[in-house]
Amino acid sequence: MFIEEFINHLRFTKRYSKHTLIAYENDLNQFFKYLTDYFGKEPDVKTIHHRLIRRWIVHNTEQNISARSINRKISTLQSFYKFLIQESIVENNPVEKVLTPKTKKRLPFFVQEEKMNHLIDECDFGNNFEGLRNRLIIEMLYATGIRRSELINLKQTNVDLFKRTIKVLGKRNKERIVPFTEEVVSSIQAYISKKTQDFPATASEFLFLTKKGTKMYDKLVYRVVNRHIELVSTIEKKSPHVLRHTYATHLLNNGADLNAIKELLGHSSLAATQVYTHNTFEKLNSIYKHAHPRAKI
Repeated sequence: MFIEEFINHLRFTKRYSKHTLIAYENDLNQFFKYLTDYFGKEPDVKTIHHRLIRRWIVHNTEQNISARSINRKISTLQSFYKFLIQESIVENNPVEKVLTPKTKKRLPFFVQEEKMNHLIDECDFGNNFEGLRNRLIIEMLYATGIRRSELINLKQTNVDLFKRTIKVLGKRNKERIVPFTEEVVSSIQAYISKKTQDFPATASEFLFLTKKGTKMYDKLVYRVVNRHIELVSTIEKKSPHVLRHTYATHLLNNGADLNAIKELLGHSSLAATQVYTHNTFEKLNSIYKHAHPRAKI
């Protein structure tokens, strides 16, 4: 069914992340399993037409899968057929005749400025290795807006304390330089000093380690961020990505140019960054309703 060839194309040519590859592979396996169950045999990619894809979309809807998830699956199928056309395996893309379900615009969750200030300035993280590391995780995510995977893979040699910048390897192996604050310099220095003291023999090149001296992992970062945001905010989501949203929203609210935020976040297009303007508009709209003398009439 050419799934393996497609995934290898994404892995080696497009350089997609591990998580993206898993998502693409799962989507395609689910699609072809549905068709195999429907036909009673493995289908030929050349004979699949848009009506079958529509039937699959209906099936997903009946399984209470969200419109957003269904659209992601359709996007996967669209990319798959573009690859098949590129490889001269099929001549037409049946996905082009498929209408995608409408989705509600979902505004990013973010922590308010005063609550972030309280978390960083008032909360006691402790002075042991874990405390210093956890403080730096929060500060680094909020000060730079980097992704969780970028934080985990950040090497100590990619941190320039003099210039106050980090070199980040983002999606599709794109490098970018991101600045951080003077305040974060102190936290990095305190953490590295304790790290060197507790793990003098470690050969790890990565900045962030577990309490056992090994490379940090996804769930650890999630737990640290979730636990600490919960101390200051009641927002529904408390993931590391929320701090990325918080970083971008606060920059925009304080006058940063949208194109500059795009570069700092490592977005490939401005469309991905523009979602933060909705949060800013909501804030301005709220201020207007409370401040304009005739807004309540």
